[in-house]
Amino acid sequence: MSGKKKRRSATSRPPQPREIEPAARAETPEPRRGFGGLLGGGPSILPSIPRSLGRGLLAVVTQPILLVVALVLPFLVWLALLAIGFEGSAGRLVDVLALPPIATYFDLGTGASVVGVGPAFLVFTAVSVLVRGVVYALLAGMVVEALEDGRVSRYGLLRGIAAIPVVLVVQVISFSLIIAGNLFFPILGPGIGFLAFVAALVGGLFFLGFAPTAAVRQGRGVLETIRRSGRAAQLPGTRQLLFCALYFFVALPVVVGLVPGGTQLGANPSLAAWVFILAVSVVHLAFMAALAYRWIAVEPLVPEEPVRRRVARTEPARRQASQRPRGRR
Repeated sequence: MSGKKKRRSATSRPPQPREIEPAARAETPEPRRGFGGLLGGGPSILPSIPRSLGRGLLAVVTQPILLVVALVLPFLVWLALLAIGFEGSAGRLVDVLALPPIATYFDLGTGASVVGVGPAFLVFTAVSVLVRGVVYALLAGMVVEALEDGRVSRYGLLRGIAAIPVVLVVQVISFSLIIAGNLFFPILGPGIGFLAFVAALVGGLFFLGFAPTAAVRQGRGVLETIRRSGRAAQLPGTRQLLFCALYFFVALPVVVGLVPGGTQLGANPSLAAWVFILAVSVVHLAFMAALAYRWIAVEPLVPEEPVRRRVARTEPARRQASQRPRGRR
């Protein structure tokens, strides 16, 4: 009997809690204050930047319609620029499909080269903002469908059309940001002013980068969609600031400086220049798809209301607060 009782007591032990796997721990990182959670230094709540870029590139190269856009649109833009009297280098074409506000910076420079600074410049800017808003909204709808279903159909285009108001507002904000930067940042001097302008471009992409995808997937109002884009970018552990800084470095200094014959003037770019321009256009779409992929991953975690951050008090501060005289009740 004693042996049976011992066996029963040994087999009737309550189950012990299992140790959490390292992967499960990485999915719920502790919040980091300051820029630690934005730049890195801890577990990320999103796919890594290399994985995001790889997934975005795969979504683009496996969809023929997206490849056609990346390969044909720069050529059509070049023909349109020549038709309105553009005289410059084909190096500008490397940022035809760049994300705003870098694309807006490209449009403003092109407009100043074609029509100068005046009333015609405002007309050129308004047309470019409208065209870009429509094109980017349609691309956002197609990219989201490619990531969700592995295909691009009319449904993706319809979702992109519904997102046009949000993307147009993003274009207008990008335009205002660049104009304000050109007016006020030179006051800081050539060095600090340039760094402030770069920070403004990166910051614009940081706060607005998720807005087109959020508009396609959620269909909310313009202001609410832009707010949610900013909230998602500020979530700790996203490394969104590092992603935006990487894209800025690729989109301006690298590709503009490496385009073959980028400083040569002429209506007929070389074959090497065209190959480089078209390859960079695919890279721009891959970054756009990577942003969409990251939004889809972080979407369930975006709060409906702004997150209130409470500053943790140190022990001496707590003691001083407890020793303060309280008012009479």
